[in-house]
Amino acid sequence: MESLIAFVTGVSGAGRLPLLREIQAINPSFRIIDIGSRMYKKSDDLGISIPDGKILDMDPLALDYLRAATFEDVLREAELIRTQRDVGAISTHVCFRWKKHLISAFNFHYVNTLNPDVYINVLDNVHNIYVNLQHDKAWRDRLTLKEILIWRDEEAFITRMLAEYQKKPFYLFPRREDPHMLERILFKVERAKRAGEKPMPKAYLSYPITHVKGSPEVMKAKDETKQKLKDAGIVVFDPISIEDSILIDMAHDAASKGKDKVEVEVDGKRGEINIHEIMSAVGDIKDQIVVRDYQLINQSDIIVVFYPTRMLSPGVLSEIKYGYTHNKEVYAIFPFEEASPFFEYYTTKIFKDVDSLLDYLQEAEKL
Repeated sequence: MESLIAFVTGVSGAGRLPLLREIQAINPSFRIIDIGSRMYKKSDDLGISIPDGKILDMDPLALDYLRAATFEDVLREAELIRTQRDVGAISTHVCFRWKKHLISAFNFHYVNTLNPDVYINVLDNVHNIYVNLQHDKAWRDRLTLKEILIWRDEEAFITRMLAEYQKKPFYLFPRREDPHMLERILFKVERAKRAGEKPMPKAYLSYPITHVKGSPEVMKAKDETKQKLKDAGIVVFDPISIEDSILIDMAHDAASKGKDKVEVEVDGKRGEINIHEIMSAVGDIKDQIVVRDYQLINQSDIIVVFYPTRMLSPGVLSEIKYGYTHNKEVYAIFPFEEASPFFEYYTTKIFKDVDSLLDYLQEAEKL
């Protein structure tokens, strides 16, 4: 057994800590160190009461000292995790978008001393984050939808830069994805690699989203394909786990009905987003979809293409070419006899169904 410490980030409202607690419910040996709650506790221990929502208004030097005092405790606890060969996560921010500017939320000295084994950024749909922040006293009415998109991107970017600086793996993980997948990444991919064992394979599931979403039967077939891959012992990254684009559709639908706001419900919380805010952020939403999906491919070992139609999908073809030219094996599930020569050129192998693909992977000892 080998220890593993993950540095897990995510903006407020993205559900980072609840996701980690779900993993702890799956695997009770998993340990969580939440920096935010530890900083408030450390402040109380020092006899300094910080009102809820006021910590980011502290003098920057005082805030740095509080963070340093907290991380001194965290380093000792992390060392215990190492000694006991456990798996733990440091749950934290790397930046805050507060009062229209960016505030750093980490100290290079402590991150270097901690030396995490893997960096993970948790993200959720932008409209989910918006509603969650509207129900948070500290964040209510502070950020527009576009500013949340920018902050979410900054948090992921800085986390990836830290990972690249330390030459450690980096993952984006969607909050709405099955938490078992993140548990597998931690215990059966990254921890296994540290122990010199064969890691569980990771696959990006590519498919024509518009076509799949437009047909309940095809969506069911996609979900069945995904489940078979998971049951075979594969970590599966599904691009539909983040659905920012649905907000654009909701805005157009609301506008056609003469409304000026979109109503959103997230985990029992209700909120409204002004259509003007959504339309001003359309470019950000679309561009981030492309970059995010490419990152999901980067963190995968293979691409599995579920292609149940003869209709061309620019998105799927772009993902196929991107993966193939970035040293990924690309396996297509294509039930028809004739495929485009471009489709064939950028795929490693084509199968009629997912069972044939899994048989091949098993025989090739890739599972």
